[in-house]
Amino acid sequence: MKNTKMLYIIISILLVIVLIFSITKINNLKKDNEKIQDYFSQTLEALNEIQDSLSGIDTQDLIIKRMASNLEVDGNISNSEEIMLSIQNINDYIALNKERLINIEETLKEKDIEIIGLQRIIRNLKNNISEKESLIAEMSSQISLLEQMIVEERVAYQKEIDKKDETISTQKSVMDSQETTISIQKGTITAQELEINTIHYVVGKKKQLIEKGFMTKGGLLKKAKKSGDYNKEEMIALNLAEKNIIEIDEKIKSIKVLSDQNVNSYVLEETENGTLLNITDINEFRKIKYLIIQVD
Repeated sequence: MKNTKMLYIIISILLVIVLIFSITKINNLKKDNEKIQDYFSQTLEALNEIQDSLSGIDTQDLIIKRMASNLEVDGNISNSEEIMLSIQNINDYIALNKERLINIEETLKEKDIEIIGLQRIIRNLKNNISEKESLIAEMSSQISLLEQMIVEERVAYQKEIDKKDETISTQKSVMDSQETTISIQKGTITAQELEINTIHYVVGKKKQLIEKGFMTKGGLLKKAKKSGDYNKEEMIALNLAEKNIIEIDEKIKSIKVLSDQNVNSYVLEETENGTLLNITDINEFRKIKYLIIQVD
């Protein structure tokens, strides 16, 4: 009887120990489960954030595509720099989310946690990130090609402009040369016209004309007459294209034209103040370049 009682006591003690061990294990499992649930919630929240971030990138993709389309139209290189900066920002953002996803996956492996729902979300997100990376790489390549095309077009355009500028410069040089030639020719023509139309005349008394060398003295048997050696510095230049009248402060009866101008190329007209020598035929009159007029 004593032995039976002892057996019951031992069995009761063992049951108590088992019960305590079971309760402890249950509590530990409960705590582990709570930790797992808490980590699951945190992980799920992090995955949702990553998903939201990737969804936001879709909007950025559309903006960049529109910017790229505008770049193709207006060819502004500064726009391409802005696009490339936006692409780089998105790329950095994708890399950050990719790193977060890798950390979550590694933590799950370390904790030996395998939840089918989480694994499926992680797998979808990894696929989404891969698609984004491919899209960004493709867009970067397209932008680079557009930049290269724009640069090549600008170089070609600049070459065309330079070629036109060179042609214009050559034509301008030719025109300048022609204008110089024309100017020289005009100057030559003007000088020739001035020379053709200019005569030199002198008006003076016999004694004055002899002293200045326009008349010879004559002698006992010789009359004084006009000289063939004229000093232009002692004469007055007259441009017949501008003026064809010579005013003489003497009456017509005292005037003698000693030089050989054609008498039909001019007329003497007496006025109140003296006499006018009016050249009526300039072409004929200017054949003799020196006009000697004696007034006594």
